[in-house]
Amino acid sequence: MNLLALKEIIDNNVEILESSAQENGADESTVVGIAKYAASNGYEALSANQKYHFDNCIRHLIEDVQCPGYTHEFEEVPRDCPNILDDDDLVEYYQNDGKYCESCEGQASADAHTKETFFRD
Repeated sequence: MNLLALKEIIDNNVEILESSAQENGADESTVVGIAKYAASNGYEALSANQKYHFDNCIRHLIEDVQCPGYTHEFEEVPRDCPNILDDDDLVEYYQNDGKYCESCEGQASADAHTKETFFRD
């Protein structure tokens, strides 16, 4: 569980928490409040009810986050990626509106290099 990533979400991307609350039928302000409390005090300090909301609305945002997958600009159907992002990359993931796993990042870099070379020649 990456509480630094949670703090990043709270500070700069609170709409992610609000969206997750909506998707799970929970009150947005309650989920945001629980996230703030957990970020400051840790998961163990939460009550059973708070843990329920945390587990359903917050945990998937900061633990075992799946790579969004890289899709080449000329492909219409997005590619699914089965890889889980490294826990160390989650803060950067939320700072940069998404980040790829190592495999997808390599493909994105290769495509960018190919495109640059094509237009340079």
